[in-house]
Amino acid sequence: MSTPRKHAIRPATLEAIVEAAIRLLNVNAGATMSEIAARAGVGRATLHRHFRTRNDLVRAIGLRCIEEMNAAVRGGQDAGKPAVDRLRSMFRAVIPMGDRYSFLSLESADDAGVRQGYRAQLQWVAALVEDLKIQGDIAADVPTPWAVAQIDQLVWTGWNGIAEGYLTPDEASELAVGTLLRGLHGEARPHA
Repeated sequence: MSTPRKHAIRPATLEAIVEAAIRLLNVNAGATMSEIAARAGVGRATLHRHFRTRNDLVRAIGLRCIEEMNAAVRGGQDAGKPAVDRLRSMFRAVIPMGDRYSFLSLESADDAGVRQGYRAQLQWVAALVEDLKIQGDIAADVPTPWAVAQIDQLVWTGWNGIAEGYLTPDEASELAVGTLLRGLHGEARPHA
C-alpha cells in the first residue's frame, strides 16, 4: 500500500493558482510570486510546492495556452470546408483568447515544450496557407513563411486591439481575415 504524498497540491488549488496568475499577469506583467500567491488565496509555500520559480509557472501557462488554442481551432477545422472558412474559423477561435493570454507576448519562450507546441501550430498554419494558395485566396507566389508570419502577427494585433478596447473579438477576427486576404491576393512580388 502506497502512502499519499505529504503536501500534495489539490487540483482546485492548482487551478486557483494558474487562474490567478493569468488574471494578474495580464494587468501586471511584472507580478511577483508573492503577489500571485496572494491573488490565488494561497501561501507562498503552497505556490512554490508546485511552481518552484516564476518561469515554471509561466511555462505551465504557456503550455495551457497552446492546448486551449489547439482545442479551439480543432473545432472548426473540417477538412471538407474551404480554406478561407477554416481561416475565418481559426481567427474566430484564437483571437478572443487574447484577453486571457496576451501577457505571454511579453514573456520569453525559452522553454522547449512551449517552443515545440508553437512550432507545431505554425506548421498547421503553413498547411492552411498552402490550401489558401491552391484555392486562389492567396497568390501562389507568396512565400508560405511570409504568409504564416502575417497570420501570426494578425493574431497578436487582434489581441492588442481587444486589450486596448477599440475592437471586439468579432471585429478583430474579420479585420484579420480581410487584411490577410486583401494583402496577399493578386500579384504578391514586386516587378524588377
